[in-house]
Amino acid sequence: MMVDVNALKNTDMFGDLSETVLAAIARMASTVTIEEGDHVYQLGDDANDLYLLMSGRVRFSIGVGNRPQRGGSIIMPGMVFGWAALLEDKPRRVATASCLEDSTLGVIPAKALLALFDKQKDAGYLVMRRLATIIARDFQSVLSI
Repeated sequence: MMVDVNALKNTDMFGDLSETVLAAIARMASTVTIEEGDHVYQLGDDANDLYLLMSGRVRFSIGVGNRPQRGGSIIMPGMVFGWAALLEDKPRRVATASCLEDSTLGVIPAKALLALFDKQKDAGYLVMRRLATIIARDFQSVLSI
């Protein structure tokens, strides 16, 4: 299974990007299938990739204070997650992402994506604005649990 332009176009993060930029992102992406119960990543891991959930369900859990790890939001197909990979200076995961069922993910290497955004500054600006909104939403959902 390949990551296709339409899958990217239907995400909050990449929705309004040009066909050219979407095609470039699709070309750099690969896919992986992760089994139910396995982690995509854990809190503190190196953050090298951004993910698009193509099928399955993933729990995104941010460890805050004494809150249980099992809290958090459910990532559904079509959602992009793993945004810490887009942060500079040796990014680390700020959460744990665990598969609630067998899941297929599009894997987008962050360095390649950021290099594309350095060349396509308008696209990079749009994505980073959306990223700020996604980060705020993720933290608000955890704090309201």
